[in-house]
This record gives sequence, C-alpha cells and structure tokens, in this order.
Amino acid sequence: MVFAGPFEGYGQILIIEHDGGYHTLLAGLDRLDTSVGMWVLAGEPVGAAAGGRTDALGGTQGLYLELRRKGQPINPWRWIAGAIQNRTSG
Repeated sequence: MVFAGPFEGYGQILIIEHDGGYHTLLAGLDRLDTSVGMWVLAGEPVGAAAGGRTDALGGTQGLYLELRRKGQPINPWRWIAGAIQNRTSG
C-alpha cells in the first residue's frame, strides 16, 4: 500500500503497488481496512463502499477502479474477465 486516506471529493482512496510497475487505485471507499506499508493478498478485503453518495455536482458516486502501468492508465478488463472466468469454471 503506497497511499491510504481521504482525498478531495473521492472519499477514502487506496493506491496499491504491484510488481512490474503496476498500481491499482480504488476511490470512493467509505472505510479503509488497511494502511500504508501493509501487504495485502489477492482477494483480501481492503475497505468498504456503501455507494449511492451524492457528489458536489449532484451526481451519484460509487466505487472507482483504475489500473496503471508505469504511470499510464490501462484497461483492467483483461484481469477482471480472467478472474470472473476462473470463478465460474471451477
């Protein structure tokens, strides 16, 4: 974990560092269950998001996921689809 805490307008956010220059950013969390410097395992809960909050512009906020490699955003669908496939084929 390289960042865990509140961030302007995004609720609680987590930035998790992975091997290979990857980072995962989770924003819109209401509660954090981890802190900077902690290691987390795949599938381990890191926080909770109640969802349905209204932002400053009147829009609804939810959980936001961003995957980056070497500082550039990348489409996480490859990993999400693989995780779904692994759960349904087992």
